[in-house]
Amino acid sequence: MTIRDQLARMLVPRTVAVVGANEQLGMSNNSIIPMIEAGRQVALVNPRRDSLYGQVAYPDLASAVATLGVPIDAVLSLVNAERSLDVVEEAASLGCGGVVVAAAGFVEAGDAGADLQARLLEIAGRTDVAVIGPNCAGFKNVPLGANLFTGGRLDLPAAGRDTVGGVSIVSQSGFLVRSAFAAARERALGVSVAVSSGNEAICDLADHVAVLASDDQTSVICLVIETVRRPDEFFAAVAMARAAGKPVIALKLGRSDRARRIMQSHTGAIADESWIYDLAFREHGILGARDIDHLLDQAQLFVQLPSERHRRINRLGMITTSGGVATLATDLVDDPSTNYDVDLPPLDAIEAWVRERVPGDTVNPLDLTGFVMTKAELMEEVFDTYANVVDLLALGWWTGEADEGWSTTLLAPFSSAAVRAQIPFVVTPLEATGVGSWVSDWRDRGLVFARGIESVYRAVDAMNRFVGHRPRSESPVVPTPAQRMPALIDGDAGPMLSFAEAMELLTSAGITVAPWVVLDGDETDHPRIDDLGDQLVVKLADVAHRTEVDGVRIGVERSALADNVAELRAIAVARNIPGTIAVQSMVGGHAEAFAGLQTGSSLGSIALLGLGGVLVEVLRQVSGRFLPIDEAGARSLAEEVAGAVAGLRGQRPWPMDELSAVVAGLDQLWRTHGHWIESIDLNPLIITADGVIAVDALVIGRDD
Repeated sequence: MTIRDQLARMLVPRTVAVVGANEQLGMSNNSIIPMIEAGRQVALVNPRRDSLYGQVAYPDLASAVATLGVPIDAVLSLVNAERSLDVVEEAASLGCGGVVVAAAGFVEAGDAGADLQARLLEIAGRTDVAVIGPNCAGFKNVPLGANLFTGGRLDLPAAGRDTVGGVSIVSQSGFLVRSAFAAARERALGVSVAVSSGNEAICDLADHVAVLASDDQTSVICLVIETVRRPDEFFAAVAMARAAGKPVIALKLGRSDRARRIMQSHTGAIADESWIYDLAFREHGILGARDIDHLLDQAQLFVQLPSERHRRINRLGMITTSGGVATLATDLVDDPSTNYDVDLPPLDAIEAWVRERVPGDTVNPLDLTGFVMTKAELMEEVFDTYANVVDLLALGWWTGEADEGWSTTLLAPFSSAAVRAQIPFVVTPLEATGVGSWVSDWRDRGLVFARGIESVYRAVDAMNRFVGHRPRSESPVVPTPAQRMPALIDGDAGPMLSFAEAMELLTSAGITVAPWVVLDGDETDHPRIDDLGDQLVVKLADVAHRTEVDGVRIGVERSALADNVAELRAIAVARNIPGTIAVQSMVGGHAEAFAGLQTGSSLGSIALLGLGGVLVEVLRQVSGRFLPIDEAGARSLAEEVAGAVAGLRGQRPWPMDELSAVVAGLDQLWRTHGHWIESIDLNPLIITADGVIAVDALVIGRDD
């Protein structure tokens, strides 16, 4: 049996034990008392106690197993870090499924803790016992009443009478597991399994997602991520979940610019950790979230609608009982800062019909006036009519715990229409108040509930992105290192290629470069300079950030070349930087692009493309794809960037074939030189009427 098999057994336990149970310990009480109150049998282990919590206590796990007559599926260890290793070893020898190691003091505590974590890894590798943690808050299986969760107590009903399930949660932050519990309860959403994964010494996100993908009680998987430790395995597990019809929604922590890894190049300034995770989420169909509320808002439709009803919602209809609510609903959906994939169309086809029956200014959102609300048959007729022309109908109405009595006024006709409809009928208040437990009766009658109008938009946006995702195509080509690695020089951006080597490298990948000549030593002229044209660009060749030292001259006449070369060399001497000079043809075009390659990401290598020149970091209008990338992928990236540019005032079209060829060239360089390249900046790429021309390249390498 593999560790992943053992984890699956552990998360759905028939038998549970707590080692280190202690009535004076808060973590122990948080875990054990809810299980006892729920009538769940739990074996309590503490060699210093004969009884705990009103029941017998065992001196060790072996005694508990001998008495019960069956192995323990899930063990919670509340002892310190050193003793936890003994618990894991004993659990493995007794055939237990797995152990939650709650103790801190492992790799996060320095060298001594790292040694303990290495020993823990060795035990698990030798025995195939599953381990959650260490340094974690454990897990909870709500339907089974298995509560090996040591965080602050928050009772959750299982999916059923008061909720609909099930949301499963995996968080690398133990505190945020409880926050997710609270957010699910506010939405009356049932939780299936929730895990605080901690240091993930043995079982990590990839394992948890893979297990939950096969869990019958899980319909949507919510993640709180600090880092993904095994990207390939993690994204494979996400694909398993998607194949099972289970969306994966993720909140990535640590999204500030402080997480940038490479600061010397544009690729590092743009492709910081948060940008890279966003890109990975999009490519693999993971729905990104900004906070815990956004995380659970996106889960609402997936949890309340069976997977066969997961479909794109092109037309959303909104009905309210207030003109102010209708106006705010429109403002929220039109707010460009949210960028939700949600449309409130005008519904021209039914406008005349509606206006004959309901006075007002707009049809979508529709303000049901007071007199209409006294006519149940008319309201049902309105709901039926809207259901025929939209993909989801939302009703702005009260759903709080104290609103049950008078909410029937609208919920009765709304639910009657919902039974006849083929689309979701959603009820939501304007504000983000909690959903009352009483809504379960109305869910049984076909209604879906949300926590605020904006939460409806978030849920619809999530649904549309989930069903609209198309898996990336993987290239079958395996990278083959080039036989020759160019020599690196010690530049101002770190180990880098010389200008000449960089331009030759681009040419080898089929990327068109502006004609160039390099002047070494005391050279002031070269026979090929006459072939470069009348207008020249003269610059310090082997300086990464040459504009910062006034190291570039543009539009130089042939007759002024020697003077410009002398001037630049004087700057080089004064600043103690290389004095090699590059002379190029002056290339004119109608736009500038940026292209780049970054291989240092923890999630994989990336090709980037976007606006160039000084705008690359200012506007950050850059898109990307993980490598390898095939011809279709290169084309889609080029079209994505060119499409965004086309929306800017005064922009002429960009050549798609040539732009795609640049992306393909970067992919080729990654395949052959990715073993030593750290990053490549092509900035600017000059967009001309005939093609795309690279006039510069900063290639940073690894010298290890």
